[in-house]
Amino acid sequence: TSSTQDDPCSASYQNQMIVQLRRALVAFVALSWIAIEVFVCCFTPPTPLASPLTVRDAVARSRSSRCQSTHLSMSTDKLWGDHPFLAVLTEPDACASSKRIDETIHAIERATADGGVTLVVVRINDDDDDGTSENKWILLKRLSELKQQRLKEGIRDFLLVVNNDVELVLRAISKNIRVDGVHVKEYKAHMIPDIRQTLQDAVEGTTVSASNDTKQRQQGIVIGTSCHSIQSALDTYNLTPRGPDYLFVGTCYLTQSHPEKISLDQLEGPSLPGRIRDVLFQSFNDDNRSSSGDSDLSTVAKKPPIIFAIGGIDEQNCNEPVKYGADGVATIRTVMQADDPREVVKLMNTAMLN
Repeated sequence: TSSTQDDPCSASYQNQMIVQLRRALVAFVALSWIAIEVFVCCFTPPTPLASPLTVRDAVARSRSSRCQSTHLSMSTDKLWGDHPFLAVLTEPDACASSKRIDETIHAIERATADGGVTLVVVRINDDDDDGTSENKWILLKRLSELKQQRLKEGIRDFLLVVNNDVELVLRAISKNIRVDGVHVKEYKAHMIPDIRQTLQDAVEGTTVSASNDTKQRQQGIVIGTSCHSIQSALDTYNLTPRGPDYLFVGTCYLTQSHPEKISLDQLEGPSLPGRIRDVLFQSFNDDNRSSSGDSDLSTVAKKPPIIFAIGGIDEQNCNEPVKYGADGVATIRTVMQADDPREVVKLMNTAMLN
């Protein structure tokens, strides 16, 4: 038997050789594959990391195309730009002194250096007996100058609105100062159509000396308000002929702005902005379907407002409301009190995209 197995001509010997050859071939292929993997890992240069702005643009484009196809936002408007949206509000004491005005301007100047801020809201305490009114006018003019500076630098400028002061906005319009609109308090939200008409009439009545560019930009009147419930959001959305352009929805987290809310169960939470957005877009889609066969343009469904989450927002939690469906976030102290507002804005925009 032994001699038969060792005979090169025997079938048993040939079968053994075939098995050994197969094993050797499998081992060779496996070793070759491992060698290739090692070579690729060791000698292929790493792919350079995309900058935050590159990532921002790529994700914004994908979100924008998705939104266009499903009527999900106003982000295609040239007035607003692309997701994500970041609003910065001034601190309540921003006009308490010349020093505070300078500090406020410096913070916003740093925050808007890369075009990462969509909206700036002048929101301060209204105390006329300490010169606040005139200081607010000075602050508004300086912020308007900063808008123009950003345009000249080729950086996306920010929308500039004033909280609860229609008269100040009218004064700015009459002086051909760049200002985009007003933020209306929630309890006055029913007045938004009248306020919009008042501002629009003022724009139309500006002197002929105003440049065409100034008039064109001012005609994009921006009006926002706040809400703390789905019903409040629906009420403002259904205003005729048009409701707000944006909503601040909160309170998402514990914040110094609402010291009366001291526990989590007193908060509206980070999911409310997204839930409001869903409800408003459902209403928009329903209205759009019901008016699809109507040739009267006045019956065409109104676009829902942009939804900003607000209340205790910082660079650590700003992604959560956006994950739940908010279009962006609004913040005060996180940016205004930062050692480097520019870096904080970058971190927040990156976090919202992730």
